[in-house]
Amino acid sequence: MSYRNISLHIKEMYDTEISHMVLNQITDRIIPNMKASQNCPLETLYCIVWLDAMHYKTKVDGKVLHKALYNILGRNT
Repeated sequence: MSYRNISLHIKEMYDTEISHMVLNQITDRIIPNMKASQNCPLETLYCIVWLDAMHYKTKVDGKVLHKALYNILGRNT
């Protein structure tokens, strides 16, 4: 998503405006953490594993689609 799309989405959802500069500052702080967590090596075995999904509906080309956002967490201690 572009900064413009994000700004429009926030305006629609929360009726508040956010500048491109603020969005840029937020993403500049978040993206390095996201990349670091995506690149950390996985263990061979985890003692505890949590599996979860958030189901939601979205509209694409006028059609309502059912989608899921999966979240998997592993813990060794």
